[in-house]
Amino acid sequence: MAAENQELHVGEVLRQIATLSSITDILELVRATIVKLGANRTSYHLTPKLRSQTDRRVQLATSGFSKKWLTLYEEADFRKYDPIPDITMQHGEPMFWQQALASRRLNENEQKFVKQLEAHGLHEGIGIPLFGPKGRNAYSAFTFDPTELMFDDQIIATVAALASAAHVRICNIIEKKHQRKVQLSERETQVIQLIANGRSNKAIAADLQISRSTTDTYVRRVFAKLNVSDRINASRKALELGILRL
Repeated sequence: MAAENQELHVGEVLRQIATLSSITDILELVRATIVKLGANRTSYHLTPKLRSQTDRRVQLATSGFSKKWLTLYEEADFRKYDPIPDITMQHGEPMFWQQALASRRLNENEQKFVKQLEAHGLHEGIGIPLFGPKGRNAYSAFTFDPTELMFDDQIIATVAALASAAHVRICNIIEKKHQRKVQLSERETQVIQLIANGRSNKAIAADLQISRSTTDTYVRRVFAKLNVSDRINASRKALELGILRL
């Protein structure tokens, strides 16, 4: 009976995913559901078409990870040496981190990444490849507490089904919302693109050859027009509205 109830619950979540129109709401619904299955950390890499899962322009949605680790991982020059996502994508089905790391010889930079991963207490997790329409693929990763839950085939199959359904729905939202409900100037569009690429205000000023104070003003304008208060939600909102096209 417990298994039947869980199946009905998951079916309801899948139906909810299909009706939601907000990327943020979809991610939160899936996160909350997977946490109930025992996950204590979740990660979703929304990736530009036909690019690496650790590409500079990847949009990350995470929960449960330490602030110190996230600060490090959100640095594109560090993240690019994470070998696990691309190995998992090539594998084509859920894969344990240690299994991925043992599948090929790691270069020096990848070995340094793994040492940092373990230094932050991230010894084992499971990666799930997500395949979307028109080459828009993504990667999700999860850790569980207790770790033994990760080896439960039914739990992992459920997590994979939820993550896949969410990714396909997100892809459809991005594809359908071509018309912008928010009008940004050419310069503001450049700014939000650079924000989505993980660039700081200082770096944006240098890229666009404008002053730091002017950059700060553009960032505030973009946030105001998108009705958001931080860079992550600004990037997500711009994706939903079709302002950004990964």
